[in-house]
Amino acid sequence: MAVGWGTTELLSKTNRIFSNKENPLVRFGRLLIGSDRELIGENRGRVNVLLLGMGGEGHDGPLLTDTIIVLEIDTKTEEAVLVSLPRDFVVGLPQAGFRKINSAYAFAETAEAGKGGGATIDAVEKITGFEIPYFAAIDFEGFVEAVDHIGGLDIYVERSFTDATYPDKTYGYLPPVSFKVGLEHMDGERALQFARSRHGNNGEGSDFARSERQKKIISAFVQKIVKLNLTDLKTINNLLGDFTENFQTNLEPHELKRLAEIGKKIKPEKTYSFSLEPDDQLICQGIIEDYTSRAYVIQPCEGVTYPDIHEQLNNVFAAAKLKKEDAAVEIQNSTGKAYALENLNELIKLVPKTKVTSFNSRVPYERTILYDNSNGKFPNTADYLKNNFNFTLADVPYTNSTADFVIILGRDAL
Repeated sequence: MAVGWGTTELLSKTNRIFSNKENPLVRFGRLLIGSDRELIGENRGRVNVLLLGMGGEGHDGPLLTDTIIVLEIDTKTEEAVLVSLPRDFVVGLPQAGFRKINSAYAFAETAEAGKGGGATIDAVEKITGFEIPYFAAIDFEGFVEAVDHIGGLDIYVERSFTDATYPDKTYGYLPPVSFKVGLEHMDGERALQFARSRHGNNGEGSDFARSERQKKIISAFVQKIVKLNLTDLKTINNLLGDFTENFQTNLEPHELKRLAEIGKKIKPEKTYSFSLEPDDQLICQGIIEDYTSRAYVIQPCEGVTYPDIHEQLNNVFAAAKLKKEDAAVEIQNSTGKAYALENLNELIKLVPKTKVTSFNSRVPYERTILYDNSNGKFPNTADYLKNNFNFTLADVPYTNSTADFVIILGRDAL
């Protein structure tokens, strides 16, 4: 078979991007022919990919992964959730001891080129309990070029903010970078500023606010990518050109194609977001000190183990849906017994706006009653409450509360 110059160039690029050193002609043939072979996890309905972002050459800490997000796809319901981990989470690393998780890639890659992705997968699996067979890592330059190549991204800015100390490329700062509420078409550099900003005002100065912005960018990027013609050589060649020096993955080209086919079935409104945050009472912020330095870290709260975190993330789709709707749930306890709440601990953890109040009743209710005051505004929360608990559904709204859902605990909760 004769191989033209364009095809030869494409083969060269794929061999520099993909970590598996398989014969490039075999790899290329699989991409063109396609494959019906399932991705790891498809047989159980869940496919996980670890997404990593780093500075790259010319940046301070070029191999530190300041973006750590697990993309989990439910292939049965055609839904996806982006789960972000704090870069300051401390975890035990082989031959490095307890370090921030964003250094896992750097330690492993420095020791042996090509090992960074696998080492970071191991660290993230330890924290989350997820099975993660795949990773994709990109640096700032590759991200900017790729976004420009696909024509930019349309991003809705939720809150106006200004970052007066956004870094330039010479270890200084750019003039203040500002974003205003509303839809904005962003080129690669602007999208990077939106995703990377760490010192914005108006509540946008935390790593957790930044992770939410990063997930917005990733969702928009993925939606744009899956619309590309991945059987067209010119399209593939141009995109690989953006990624050649700036992208690493253990997904093979035919697996990327399969992933894109799955992604095409997932509508934007079926993509959810979840972050491990100190507010969830599982992980806590702290300071580690020695004789020479002080470091801000995040770690499991006292008495919390990794299995506790795994248990919460086992329900990550439900948690992400409830968080997205952000409904207010009020629990009134008619029994006068605090332990009546024990069976609702999971609900209290998963629903951000859960308020527990006492309810002075001369005679406790016999059964626990659920009042739906939402008028259909929060379908996922309604389904969760109705399908996961043995509540008696009220026929009318509860007029003595402004909450979207009201639960009055009865004797059956005891």
